[in-house]
Amino acid sequence: MMPAETTNPPSAAPTASAGATQPMAPRPAGSRYRVIFGAALTAATILALIVAFVSSDFRQRASSALPTSWTRVYNADLTSSDTGAWDETEGCSITAKGLDASPTSADDAICGFTPSLKQDVTANGFYFVTTLAPAADVQSFARSIILIGDFSASSGQAGNSVNFIVGQDGSYVLCDSGCSQLNSRIYESGGLAAWHGDPEVANTVAVKVSPDHSALTIYVNDQEVASVDPQFASQPVIALGAPVGDGALFTHAALYIGQ
Repeated sequence: MMPAETTNPPSAAPTASAGATQPMAPRPAGSRYRVIFGAALTAATILALIVAFVSSDFRQRASSALPTSWTRVYNADLTSSDTGAWDETEGCSITAKGLDASPTSADDAICGFTPSLKQDVTANGFYFVTTLAPAADVQSFARSIILIGDFSASSGQAGNSVNFIVGQDGSYVLCDSGCSQLNSRIYESGGLAAWHGDPEVANTVAVKVSPDHSALTIYVNDQEVASVDPQFASQPVIALGAPVGDGALFTHAALYIGQ
């Protein structure tokens, strides 16, 4: 018979040394303030993002701004044949890539929409939409102008035309014919949240003018950007273009008019 296996008794757990317990060091007041400040900053940032999201969500979309009673009178792929719908005498030409706006060293390129120059198509309000080619397709820095108003009026008559100028980086200026930050009646600038910054991706810009010409609204990629009160003549002209030093390429355009 084998002897019973003996087991060594477990060693005693270490015991704390006798003496008074040391109190925990108080947390520095500065660290508490940093925690409180960090939490407040995070909450404020989240609140700002929520407000921005809700505000943009309640803005009217271009897709819902077009009245159902308005008629489409023009719809063109600008990369196809030249139909004579655009004035090509001021730095513009129809190419296989689209309507090319190439300014000279001294003058902007302005491509007037011929029907708005010669026919009564904008008198009762209109909705004009155009597609800007990807920036990668433009030889220079891509900066486009969408111009609505009276081409012949002097720049001193503020409000007789409205220009929407947008660069490939999404920065924009919305101004009247003077386009002066100090002296213009209409002048807004900023960056576009809805802009496609990828140089391989196209962007869409739409302009709506109310039947009584009291309001002009800009939309970019279906999102409303701004609304202003222009001072148009009875027959505002539509034009596309590019400022000196830059270039633009437009691949599609369509026009809807009120009755």
